[in-house]
Parts: sequence; C-alpha cells; structure tokens
Amino acid sequence: MPPPQQEFIKTILTYYTLNPMTRITEIRLTLAAFIYGIEIDIKNVIKKYITPFQEDIHFFQNQELTAKIIDRYNKENPGVDYKANIDELIDFLDFHDTFTILKKNEVFLPKPVIINLNLILNELAELTPIRNRVMHTRPLLGGDFSTAYDFVTKLKRTDPIDWKHSIETRELIEKDPAYILTLKLPQVLSYEKENKVIHNLPIPDFDDTGFIGRTKDVEEVKHLIFTNKVVSIIGDGGIGKTALAIKVAYDIVDMGDKCPFELVIWTSAKTTMLTSKGIEEIYTAITDYTGLVSVISETIDKTVEINKLESILEYLEIFKTLIIIDNLETIQSIEVRDFIRNAQTKCNIVITSRIGLGELEYPRRLNGLTETESARLIREIARIRNSDILLKLPQATLVEISSKLYFNPLAIKWFVSTVEMGIPPQEVLNNKDDLLNFCLTNVYEKLSAGSISVLNSIRASRRKLSSAEILYLSEYEALEARKYLIELFKTTLISREIIDVSNIEEVYYYISDFAKEFLSKKHPIDAEYVKLVTKKSRELSDGLNDIKKINRYNEFSIYALACETPNQRIAAKLLSEALRYSRGADYGNALQKVGEAKNVDPNYYEVYRVGAFIKATAGDILSAEDDYQLGLEIAPENIRLLYYYAQFLLFQLEDTDKALKLAEKVYQQRPNHPNTAFLFSRCYSVLKEFNKAISIIKGLLSSGELDSKNIRVANTELISLYAKAGYSYLTIESDIVNGVSHFKKSFDTFEHCMGKEIVDFKLIKNFCDALYSFMGVLSSVELENNHEYVKSLITKYERQISLTYLSRKIIMKFSDRFNDSTLNGLLEHTIAEGTKIGNVIKTRNDSYAFVESDGEKYFAHIKEFNEFKNQTDLKKLKEGQLVTFEPVNSPKGICAKNITTVISN
Repeated sequence: MPPPQQEFIKTILTYYTLNPMTRITEIRLTLAAFIYGIEIDIKNVIKKYITPFQEDIHFFQNQELTAKIIDRYNKENPGVDYKANIDELIDFLDFHDTFTILKKNEVFLPKPVIINLNLILNELAELTPIRNRVMHTRPLLGGDFSTAYDFVTKLKRTDPIDWKHSIETRELIEKDPAYILTLKLPQVLSYEKENKVIHNLPIPDFDDTGFIGRTKDVEEVKHLIFTNKVVSIIGDGGIGKTALAIKVAYDIVDMGDKCPFELVIWTSAKTTMLTSKGIEEIYTAITDYTGLVSVISETIDKTVEINKLESILEYLEIFKTLIIIDNLETIQSIEVRDFIRNAQTKCNIVITSRIGLGELEYPRRLNGLTETESARLIREIARIRNSDILLKLPQATLVEISSKLYFNPLAIKWFVSTVEMGIPPQEVLNNKDDLLNFCLTNVYEKLSAGSISVLNSIRASRRKLSSAEILYLSEYEALEARKYLIELFKTTLISREIIDVSNIEEVYYYISDFAKEFLSKKHPIDAEYVKLVTKKSRELSDGLNDIKKINRYNEFSIYALACETPNQRIAAKLLSEALRYSRGADYGNALQKVGEAKNVDPNYYEVYRVGAFIKATAGDILSAEDDYQLGLEIAPENIRLLYYYAQFLLFQLEDTDKALKLAEKVYQQRPNHPNTAFLFSRCYSVLKEFNKAISIIKGLLSSGELDSKNIRVANTELISLYAKAGYSYLTIESDIVNGVSHFKKSFDTFEHCMGKEIVDFKLIKNFCDALYSFMGVLSSVELENNHEYVKSLITKYERQISLTYLSRKIIMKFSDRFNDSTLNGLLEHTIAEGTKIGNVIKTRNDSYAFVESDGEKYFAHIKEFNEFKNQTDLKKLKEGQLVTFEPVNSPKGICAKNITTVISN
C-alpha cells in the first residue's frame, strides 16, 4: 500500500459504530467524491477532443443513447436547441456511456490519450457498478472502496488524460479528512422508469467494509421469501442477520417489474452491541406490540390515528407487501405472534431474531462467516483502519483468530478495533469474555488529553450535541476540536445520529449507554466542570434567545442574525460576541470570533455580513467589500445582507449609483420599514434628488406603522431634506418661490414636532441648520419679506436654539442680515459646557429611567432629576421628554446627573 494511501486511510474514517440503525456515510461520501471527480474529468475529455468538431451528436454511434440523452436534455431545458449546446448535452451522459463514447471515437483523440484510455478501460468498467451502488443508495460490496481508491491513487497530473478534478478531490480529502463529514451525495436525476416498489429500507450499516460473502445465504433467503409466507433468519447476536436482511431486501426492490411486491416495509425492534457479557441490547426502537403496529401503520399511512391494525390489514388486502421485522426477540409476545399469524395470510413477512417463532415460520439459521470471508473481513477493516499489525498476519493466523471469535462479524469488528488501539491480538482473544470493559478501558487510556476534554464536554452537557455545539463548549480552536472529535470517533466511546433539521441533515454526537455507564464508574467528571459546561450551555441558550428578540424587534439591526441549523446557531452566538468586541473597538478579538464562526459554518452568509461590517468599522474597506460579495454569493437575495451592503456602498465607498439600486431593491420588499425607507431616501439625498427623498419619508410617516423614536427620526430627516431642497432651488435654480416654500415646510415640520412633543437634539439641530442656511441664502428682496417671520421663529424657540452650538451664530446672522440687534440679548442663553441633550426612555420601574443621547443610553435615577421629588413626579414624565444632563462614568456604567427638562413649546 503506497504511503499516501496509508496516511489517508488512517485518518479518513471515524470509527465504525456497530449500532445497526446508525447511518454510516463516510465511505459512501468518499466514494461519491472520487467517482464524481472521475466522471467530470472523462466528460471533459469528450468536450476537449470531440465536441469542438461536431455539429450534432452522431458521434454517440448509438441511436437509443442519442434519443435518451436528447430527451433528458429537453426535459431540463425546454425550448432550447441542443445542437447549440452540445457540451452541456455531455453532462447528461451516464458514467459508463462516457468512456464507451471515447472508445468509439478514438479517431479524434491524441495517441497518448488513446493508450491511457485503453490501459484503464477495464478499471472504469469495474467502477460503474460501484458508482451505481453509491449514487442509488444500494448496499456496497466488499472491495468497493479499495477498488475506487486504488484507481484514484494512481492518477497523476502528467497522465495524457487530464485528471484535474479527480486529483484535486483526492488531495483535498487527504489534506483535510474532516472535509468528508461535510459532503452530501450529489443529486442523481432518475431518468429511468420509476421503480414500482415503494420501500423505507435503511441505508446499510456495512458501508465501511461492504457486504462480504454470504452469496449462498442471499440466494437461499430470497428463494424462501418467494415460496413461504413467513421466513425467519435466526442466529446469534452480531452474526449478521440485519445485514443479510437489508441486502436481500434491496436485491428484491431492484428486481423492478419482476419484483412480486409493491410495498417493502422495514421495522426494527432494537440495535445491539457486543459487551463483556456477549451481544446485548443497548437501544430499543420498538418495545412492544403497540409500537410495532404503530410503525407499520405510519409507514403505510401517517394519517391513521385509530384502528391502526384494521388499517394495516386493509392495505395488505390491496397491495402486495413484504414486511421485515428486525430483532423480533425483544418484542415477542402473544399479541405479536397473533399479528404475524393474521398478517401472513395477506402478505409475506421476514423476521430476524435470536429466537424463532416455531410453527409460524420457515427458519433459516444463519451461521458465522466462512474462514475465507472472516479473514477477508479482518483484512478489509484493517486496510481501511491501517492496522499494520493485522495487515502483516498470514491467512492461517487470521482464520485462527476468526475461529476464536466464532466467525461472528460483530466480534471480529470489535477485535480489530481493540487491536488498533495498541492491544496485542492474543491479549484481546484471551479476554474476549470481558471484551467491552477491557476495550473501553484501554481505549480511554490511549486518548489524548484534548480528546478526553472534548469527551468530557459531551458528557457534561447531558444531551446529544451537534459538532458545532461541541466546538463551542470545548476549550479548543475549531480545527483542534475537530481533530479530537475524529480521534474520539475512532473509538466506541461516542456514537452519532443523523437528524433532519430544516430539511438539512445534521449529525449529533452522544455517549452511548454502555460507554456512559463505563465512564461514570471509571472516570467520573468533577462537579465543578459539569457546572461550567452547564453555564456555557445556558449562556448559549440565553444568547440565542436575545438574538431571537432582536430579530423580532428589528430585522435590520446589526445584531439581528438568522440561524436555522445547529451550526448556524453556534456561529450566530460567536458573531454576537464579535459585535460586542467591535463595539468596544477591540477589532482583533472581534475578527477572531468571526473566524471561529466561519470555521463552524463557512457557508453561513451572516458570517460575511458581520465580518464585513466589523472590517469596515475598523477601516479595512477592501476586505469588507470582499466579505459582502462572498456573502451575496451564498445568499444573493437576502434582504439584510443587501441592506448592509447598500449602506457600505453609500457611506464607505461613496458609490451612490450602485447603492441606490440595492437600496431600491430592499425598499421594494419592505416599503414601510424605517430602515429601508431612510436608506433609500439618503441615496436620493446624496444624489441631490431631494423631492424623491422627501416623497419616501412622507410615505413612511403616512404608513402609521412607526414608533415614537422613528417618527422623530423621520421628521428630523424631513426637516433636513426640505432645507436642502430649498437651498438648491434658491442657489442653483434661482426659483425663489419654491426655495422659500421648501424652507418654510422645513420650519413647519419642526413646529409640528414641537406641538406633538416629539423632539430630540438632532431634530433641534437640523431646525437650527435650516434656519441658519435660510438666512444666509435669502436675497436682499426676500430679506424684508421674511424679517418678522424669522424673528418670530427665533423668539418662539429661543430655548431650543440655545441648546445648540449654532445659537450664537444664528443670533449674529440675524443681526447682520436683517440689520436688527433686538435679539442680541439672547446671546447669554447658552447651554453650559459639559452638558448634553437627550430624550427620556421610561421603564416599568418608576424609580429610574434612561436618557438616550447620540446613540448612548445613560442610567438616570429619580434623585438626579432636578424638578422631581418622588416616583409620582417621575411617573408623569412623558416618553421622549427632552432634557439636559451631565454625563458621568460610574463603576456600573455611564449615568446621567443634574437632569433638567427642556420645555418643548
């Protein structure tokens, strides 16, 4: 075995779980990746050397194939001429057709390619049935993995055939074996006639080695099923009853039109595990007769809630059905026997059990593997697991070992697993009666400190955990934690379960019952550590609840994060922590948390949105844009991502035209949301299209869906927009009527807000800016017409004007422009140095409130309000009341002192 293959196989697989209902996918995913790469490369040879010289697909040289491929193409591309897209047509070829076509068209191929093709033609033919078994979820056979891997391993970049995708796939998996755990099987379009047999067969649990031997057993059991109503596969625990039943069932389903059944229903009563006492039950899916009937009923018709047995028997009258009951011995009872007695008159039944049913069945006793099959099983596992000790043993020794393990497949797998951990084979054999305990003890002692720590995190959590949750609860970086998780999965200390979450398969890890008992007795966890993990779990849960609240409050908040899968939830929590660091200008730690979130789920678009926001805040504009674009590649229509990218383009890159397009797209989806309206309006404002911006804000205000804060913001924007429009009319277009009119609309908006008592410092400031600008651009003719009007505004709102830095400038500008010094006395009314302006935010507690100013919230105790003596006074205070105050830092945070209310009108 070449060195690269040794390294790859040593690390690629997590340890085989021996629970028959656990879905083992690593081998199948690896094969899928390899064969998919090979298929792409062969199709690329056709596209490189043959299709450029073709105007049609006569080079297929097979009319039936030509018609089939054209039909497939037309179904996917209705109305498109395939002759203009011959390269795309090649993608609809089956694997076997690709190298067959190359062979038929050697005239177009360079001689080195022909030689290379002829050398591997037989091997490609061998890969075809493997490819079909992988892609169509059929049981793998012994040697499937080795055949495919040996082929991919010998491919070189210098070969005449360009194996780019195959080699890159191999190198990617060799470089990072954990990559396999993220793969999904490619979707296989079924163009063939639909199989008439409906079934719920599980994915085989022997993918690791493939189905080895038992050719005679398979054929005999199939024959018995076709000629008997009830067939029992009887044998010891772990002897391979379930594996044989699954293999036979898939063979029957694949008979197509020749299959005598229309329904094949699989049920399982329990899973098994080899323990120190032999093969013992560790988990039961069906515990009694009621559970059996419920599973069969739900498989046939989930809508049936009562009279399930009657419903089953009615279906069995209509459909030709085969029912398979796995591990029946755990639920044998008079009721179950009666059910089988009644059902067997209407359908065929196969059971696997350690105990037969007697007169009801035709029993087929299953013995252990043959000597050759047992030795092959050891070699297959040893090769995949890279167990040097076992690979070097001669055939006679392997047969001897198998005999001492009773040729039992489960015991053999346990044996190889134990030897792999460094225990001498003879020592394992001498202690096989106490195998489980001995194996687990030595497995634990061989674990690294990091693996033990990760194991303890899972144990202390007291529940099933996704890989992302394990990463979060452990004390290691993501790559380290994954390494330890893979190390753990080489043992039997943890098991896994694949669960559908939001139509996405998620893997959850847990401590199996037998391992939990062993660990509890031999290696108890310190109580403080359990409390620590519990605390982190609670913090995670609390953080996710906070995220949910923010999402409900404002979907455009930077802290709003969509999180559907377990991985996304962990990543979202890390992103929340990143944003907290960023708020404190700790960008190093913030981006570190973003990196951790990316490691948890690199395809989570929120990672790139938050990362871009933090980078932009830190001044790294170019990297920020890269992140926004990466996020949009993943979620091109996500409204929140588009919103933040539009903001970035507008304010950071000043690319207003591009920002406007995105802002309009977002606004059209949420026209009455303040965030989208403000952004869209500001784009038009920057482009000096003020009337369009005004129209958007007025539409928002008329929607009636704004809270008090956003009403203030909208009016603040409106005051500014009217003033800017007025300035433009007067200075650029020389339109005095419209100019003065828009300025007065700005002042009218302010007076309206004063009347409604919805003012804050920014709103007052915009009013003062507008007033100062108005006096500056008035022509000499208009000065006299507006003298008294402006004077009345200043006099009426002198208190509000005095709160801004513009107060002195406004008085001086009035005196200068109108040649009127009667208001100079107001120059003394200015706000004291160190004093801020803010708005009151009330709470349910009448002993304190908050004051919001410039985006900050200041704690305000009742005793700091100069005009209030008790809680009754504070209770009368209106929400949003304008106040002046002195900001003070305290050990508990920022506070407001010396608070004075500002009279609004």
